[in-house]
Amino acid sequence: MDVPEGFRFPFEPYPIQLDFMKSLYKCIEQGKLGIFESPTGTGKSLSLICGALTWLADHECHQKSQLEEKLKILSKGVEDENPALKQATDAQVEPTWFTLAKKNVAISHEQNEIKSELKKINQREERIQKLKQRVQNMSTSTMNHLVPDSQSSKMNSKKSQISDSTDVEDDNVLIGDIESDGEEPVEESQAEEMFEGTKIIFASRTHSQISQFVREVKKSPFGDSIRLISLASRQQLCINEEVTSLKSSTLMNERCLEMQKKGSSTTSKSEDGQPIKKTRKSSSCPFLDSKLVQNVRDLSLTEVTDVESLILSGKKKKACPYYAARNAICDAQLVVVPYSTLLKKHTREACGLKLHNNVVIIDEAHNLLETISSIHSISIWGHQISHAHWQLLQYQQRFYSRLSAKNLLPIKQLIFFLSCLMKSLNLQGKPETNQAEAEKTNEDEKIFDCSKFCIEAGFDHLNINTLVEFCEKTKLPQKLIYFKPATAEVTPVGGLKTFLGKLNFAAVQSENAPNPVEAVDSKERGSSLLPILEFMRCLINPNEDGRILCVKKVLSSASCLKYILLNPGSLFKDFVTQPRAVIVAGGTMQPSSEFQFQLFGAAGAPQNRIMSFSCDHIIPPDHVLPLVLTRGPSNKELDFSWGNRSRLLDELANLLLNINQVVSGGVVCFLPSYDFESQVVDHLKKNNYVSKIENRKKLFREPKEAKEVDRVLDEYSRCIKQFANPTNAGGKNGAMLLCVVGGKLSEGINFSDDLARCVIVVGLPYANIQSAALKEKMDYLNKNMMTLLPEGEKRLPGQLYYEALCFKAVNQSIGRAIRHSKDYAALVLADLRYARSSSQSSLPGWIARRLKVTESFGPSIASVSKFLSMRKRADTNTISN
Repeated sequence: MDVPEGFRFPFEPYPIQLDFMKSLYKCIEQGKLGIFESPTGTGKSLSLICGALTWLADHECHQKSQLEEKLKILSKGVEDENPALKQATDAQVEPTWFTLAKKNVAISHEQNEIKSELKKINQREERIQKLKQRVQNMSTSTMNHLVPDSQSSKMNSKKSQISDSTDVEDDNVLIGDIESDGEEPVEESQAEEMFEGTKIIFASRTHSQISQFVREVKKSPFGDSIRLISLASRQQLCINEEVTSLKSSTLMNERCLEMQKKGSSTTSKSEDGQPIKKTRKSSSCPFLDSKLVQNVRDLSLTEVTDVESLILSGKKKKACPYYAARNAICDAQLVVVPYSTLLKKHTREACGLKLHNNVVIIDEAHNLLETISSIHSISIWGHQISHAHWQLLQYQQRFYSRLSAKNLLPIKQLIFFLSCLMKSLNLQGKPETNQAEAEKTNEDEKIFDCSKFCIEAGFDHLNINTLVEFCEKTKLPQKLIYFKPATAEVTPVGGLKTFLGKLNFAAVQSENAPNPVEAVDSKERGSSLLPILEFMRCLINPNEDGRILCVKKVLSSASCLKYILLNPGSLFKDFVTQPRAVIVAGGTMQPSSEFQFQLFGAAGAPQNRIMSFSCDHIIPPDHVLPLVLTRGPSNKELDFSWGNRSRLLDELANLLLNINQVVSGGVVCFLPSYDFESQVVDHLKKNNYVSKIENRKKLFREPKEAKEVDRVLDEYSRCIKQFANPTNAGGKNGAMLLCVVGGKLSEGINFSDDLARCVIVVGLPYANIQSAALKEKMDYLNKNMMTLLPEGEKRLPGQLYYEALCFKAVNQSIGRAIRHSKDYAALVLADLRYARSSSQSSLPGWIARRLKVTESFGPSIASVSKFLSMRKRADTNTISN
């Protein structure tokens, strides 16, 4: 398909938006891997929506018409013999009639395949029409019917929370034969394969960003026609109080599945004969009625709904929104998911979300590599290992005579595996009481490759993959939840069984039970074997892609084993090979080289398949003034590196005072670390700088607790509005906010207009180069990624990664200001290292092209004052006209 000249857009798009949509359309059509950068405030989300959905609409029409056209051509081919065949000579190996027959068979086979595809497409269209008809046929009274709160609360008044009052039979805890155990109701649908068509899968980091994206879709020209579904976890979507009252997401999942196991199974079908899901006739969850779940599913597909609307619909219909959303994936055109659902293969497959031939768009992707590494890295703590070891011992003791040999062996191997982990952390010995020994233990931190760790820990002869499969198929972690550390017994099973159980466990309780101070009640956290199981999955990864960090402490609760993923690209291979196209997009994607060689390149993508697009900002060039300050007010060089920054506290204080004098409105100052921020504030207080600053602006600090962020921002905003007029309140003209790069206020916060007329970034927030994990990562990149470097790049891959970590955080901080086309701000980079060409190339292009490096402080401040005064006059003239 050719790229269209125009796109359906809610208003006349800016040229950069049109270029963005054209490049996006081309990227998807050609099956490329795209890196798209569009500065915040340029309408990136709307451009993604309109560009991708325009392609999807064109593709669906083109796909059907192309099949129909091909069928016509083939039908003609059967009727008309090939003229070349009529001229066949006697020298041919095959007779003419045989060649014709063979050709007709091939054509007939191809026709049947095309007819089959067209039939599936038509069946899907009929299915969607029936779906819409069902929604229209729903009576108003049924759609608006609400269960009174009193009845609803009575319905969910039983809160078992897997507590002591739960009746659990031994047969539910005992492992059965693997072949017949492990089937989950609803979780694994037996629905037959149906034609789903190509989908757009959109992923963002947080649920609030997903809700914002859904609102943008609703406002777009596609809001009335697109079939969209938002996926989320049980934690967000469940409406059953028995489940939501549990504190752990693991417990919520386990409780939900447990409630579905009661009763016999049955497969429900919709009115058009489509299998919906496997349910239990006597499920203890009142929200799993298949017809009601289908109603919520149908409603969610006929109107654009976010997670909150889906929950509300589920409450109205008394149907589970979680399973309604999952059942809607098949017929959806646009599936919106959080990162965790998309990037983790196990979760993605459990949800029934397929990558094959679909288009994947990952928004806010500036930290995608770190997110992949974080999702696939796991820390297991000493108390978790001890508790899981203890639980397995109790389980083996209780059911020893009833376990089959093939089940008893892997349980013994698991116990041995956990004892090896405990030994590697010195958990079986007595903790050191000597202070010197304690300090020495606190410093015991080693890093291993996986194979060496397995050998040193002593379990290299075990087949970890087999043990993981055993745990998954038998649901062993879920069964261990009934074994509680405080009582050394399973949750009561009633009468004689309870009494016998106590007798069986009494012999091993005192010796093996974990410390009650360290062992959290299983009701609060679920099975301790689950994080161990995640750790074991990580050990199955290729040896060169990860490392094990072993940290030994005096207290077992502080000791831990951490799997560190060094090569996130290895777990991104499915995204390179299966989808039609993948787009990673963000407001600040610089430096983009790491996406090329660490993400796509490491996942096996050829360089000619990778496509990059970066557009300028929509603001005019004279709406931003980016400056590099190399010297301070007293002409000292501004080098805020770790060893030098404490000597520049007075210089920084005077810099802030000077900025205060020339900037009206808000000043947001980003500092490189929380420690330095505390050091700066202490210095300002001790040397009377705070009172000098507050003569002009009230000083605010980034709060330590996330729950305080909204309060601080509200006070900051109110203060700026109050003192917008410099003649008001004794000459005060706004407020100053001290933040930390990479902190709570450096991402996702909108400092538009007067909230940030000047953004100051002090220093460069480089990570601690002495960190064992960082050293290992850089060494790995230097050894394995040299051949993937962009042509002409002289820096080592490890150095590129180290620089990228720093500048991605800086770019996010800078992006808090200038949020729309009429906004303006001065951006001050206070450190001479920003003058380096490598630093400037890592900044967003629209900033780097306008960046000015100054050699003295006086002219720099004068240029800031002149710039802001000129822009303010221009705004005043615009308003008056």
